[in-house]
Amino acid sequence: MKSGDTNLLLYAMNRGCAEHAASKAWLDAALAEPREWMFADQVLFELYRLLRHPKVMARPLTALAAVEQIAWFREETGFLHCGYEEARWAGVLQAVKSQGERSGLLVHDAVLAETLRAQGVTRFYTRNVADFAGFGFFEVVNPLI
Repeated sequence: MKSGDTNLLLYAMNRGCAEHAASKAWLDAALAEPREWMFADQVLFELYRLLRHPKVMARPLTALAAVEQIAWFREETGFLHCGYEEARWAGVLQAVKSQGERSGLLVHDAVLAETLRAQGVTRFYTRNVADFAGFGFFEVVNPLI
């Protein structure tokens, strides 16, 4: 099972960024085999926030347009989806502890990593390879290089 990070979805949607073409190609490949991909709701909520942020988007989306975009990803692409499960709390704490002093910066990544781990994700695509490589239970790939 594969998954992807918020940054790649954002770049795929943002024609004005340098990473657009490579991210769009990655997303198109994922859309061609949607049942092989699992996206966490956390990623979609992060995407919503970024699509509305004026420092991220030259023309931020309205609340309605951003909701429609994340709803499309979750409900119409055929991708599998998951959310944080309370039963994974101990795993999240262990993932945070494993990061030592970096944990403050990576707490959201730890929650995401543990959520995906619980769903059997073995390959994760992100631009931020170093942030996820330390969790040690799946392959982390940067499709932009």
